[in-house]
Amino acid sequence: MPPSPAAVDETLDTVLCYLGEALAIFDPLRFRAWAELGLTTAQLRVLFLVRGTPGVTAGELAARLAVTPPTISGIVDRLVRQGLMRREEDCQDRRLVRNQLTAAGESACSRLEQGAEAFTRRILNGMNQADLHAFLVGLEAFVRASHAAGEPEPGLLAAVPLPGASTP
Repeated sequence: MPPSPAAVDETLDTVLCYLGEALAIFDPLRFRAWAELGLTTAQLRVLFLVRGTPGVTAGELAARLAVTPPTISGIVDRLVRQGLMRREEDCQDRRLVRNQLTAAGESACSRLEQGAEAFTRRILNGMNQADLHAFLVGLEAFVRASHAAGEPEPGLLAAVPLPGASTP
């Protein structure tokens, strides 16, 4: 017999609570990294986007982060001043400016990744084999379901005030 709608809702609520708690486990790591590097969340996001797409333009960054070009320009300016990024003229189109990580920017991203991986491995190593396997099966199912769910609804977060977000 299938579970009742109330039982399904209760299970979903419990899963949402645990997922939120699981994601929050990494907050102290992120906060320490931000403090050590002196970077904001937006700056870190830009660093990792540029790392994943070397040569990306400011316009492409602004579109990917859903911010205005002046906002991206300010973020990139600060990262350039900190020696983590550099701007380069495009060889074929001098109107375009390409963004690249410097060696220091690459090092910062690598350090953050390595720290996060080491912390995650410590957590996973504390799990027994059966729980680790169940977690893997659950994560695989979660990723498959996320692909089937598609994109979030447009404007979904606009109706929910987020901490630190400016209101229109």
